[in-house]
Amino acid sequence: MDSIDNTHMLSQVERTTSSILLVEPEASDRNLLRSTLRGLGFGTIAEAPTHLAALDKFEGRKFTHIIFDAKRGNYPIQDWFRRILEISPNIVAIPTSANPSVDDVFELLLAGARGYLVKPFARQDVDESVALATKGDPIPDIVKHARDRNEALVAIMITNLDRLATVYRQSQQFETAQRELPRAVASLRRASDLALTFAKGGETGLIEAMERFLLGQSKGPATRLGRLRKRLSSHRGVDDAPSET
Repeated sequence: MDSIDNTHMLSQVERTTSSILLVEPEASDRNLLRSTLRGLGFGTIAEAPTHLAALDKFEGRKFTHIIFDAKRGNYPIQDWFRRILEISPNIVAIPTSANPSVDDVFELLLAGARGYLVKPFARQDVDESVALATKGDPIPDIVKHARDRNEALVAIMITNLDRLATVYRQSQQFETAQRELPRAVASLRRASDLALTFAKGGETGLIEAMERFLLGQSKGPATRLGRLRKRLSSHRGVDDAPSET
């Protein structure tokens, strides 16, 4: 994972006022994650060994974050996660997995999770994952209309690329946009990392989906890409025309 910029870093106050619930069936992983979070300066940390037990932790308590194992346990994970969001709609949810590309992590991201964390837990990855999940942009609504996972991932990348291009253009004139530029760059890097992690068929599948997406976007001449494609076709027609003798 790329290093995060200053706009996504958490202050010490934000860390100490955090209240995190860990949901992890493996005691060794749970202990490691708890000690790592404490070493990073995070505040209240509660634990639950199962997803079902985690629901009881919300009785009379509020959590800012929940970090939970993404595998199906003693409670269907998607149903459990929907229940968590009903109880605490604004909670920052971070699923964990040793192999997120084959688990339900991406579906959890679409359902409202704000990031993910790969096992085994490394100190820097934990710090960056929590910070990006807390301050990073949520997955855009455009992915909900995608036909498949790879198209959704490409849509996320293109959305962030378009935003970066807009911020860069504005940064040539406005100081406020200049301050926003590092965040836009970091968001694109995060989207690319997300795409490479979760794309079906790996990098090849992602590239094929990107080609299909861009070709679809270029069909309408109202887009800049469409106008470019039309202009190139026009030039090719001139170049391919037979010369007069």
